[in-house]
Amino acid sequence: MRISRKATAFAAAALAGLASLGAAGAAFASSSASQANDNVQVLRLHADFVAAADNSAGHGGPGDVLAALFNIRTRGGAHAGTESVSLLSIPGHQTLGHSAFALKGGQIDAMGTLADTATRFTAAIIGGTGIYDGVTGQILNVESASGIDLTFYIIRPDHD
Repeated sequence: MRISRKATAFAAAALAGLASLGAAGAAFASSSASQANDNVQVLRLHADFVAAADNSAGHGGPGDVLAALFNIRTRGGAHAGTESVSLLSIPGHQTLGHSAFALKGGQIDAMGTLADTATRFTAAIIGGTGIYDGVTGQILNVESASGIDLTFYIIRPDHD
């Protein structure tokens, strides 16, 4: 069982995995970001597949690893950063994924599991660095014909 391209969608995450909007604070000041309530910051981005490499475990199933790269942009099309994804095939047609979103001003990490055939899934935000230090939350990933639409629900540590 090879990791499917659809499972690669997890990368845009997710897990995966987030992205920067032009300037360090712009991600939270632009029209792409809005406040859902006092505790949750909403950020809407899009992931475009760039490249992937499969490292088969040699037996066509669990243990296969896929590394993928995505360009991240705002819904308006502006470059926002990149996402590096690592996907591990596990028994039962599942994939475990980790995404690192390299953003201007910091990084956001996300992790989760999904079915190999999933086109819509949620990944946990497990932390960040720089201006994203200590963030948590989740990312809704929705595969579309043009890539992966990402909706981040970011909780800053001072809002716990």
